[in-house]
Amino acid sequence: MHPKDFRVNEAWLAFRANRAPLRTPEGAFDVFVLLDAASMYILGHALAVVGAEAPNEEDAAALLREGWSAKQQWPERLLLAGKPTADNGFSRAAQSNGIPVATVAPTEIRVYTSDVRSTFAEHFGGEDDGTA
Repeated sequence: MHPKDFRVNEAWLAFRANRAPLRTPEGAFDVFVLLDAASMYILGHALAVVGAEAPNEEDAAALLREGWSAKQQWPERLLLAGKPTADNGFSRAAQSNGIPVATVAPTEIRVYTSDVRSTFAEHFGGEDDGTA
């Protein structure tokens, strides 16, 4: 997958941006980002407890609404890496908004994840091993 393979708002992609947990006074979190697959524009981010496959449905829905506010339309589909469970917050929130969900192999989205994760590690710490 590459940005040139998409039109703006054809697909949004949600994935974890950090390798090491983000530590705050409130605890340790994983940071998930939502981006447009064509423009690579980051639409927003949401936190989830360390180890969760996604933010909870409420936080994922808020992130999708943030994306809608930026683009003034929903994507044709939401792409999620791997094999999300039925309880995946992104999947449930997308389906609640009538957005079809498709899955992709983590290696297929490396062009998206590697830069975001490297930048995140550079600014917030943590190792980036270069994998999707």
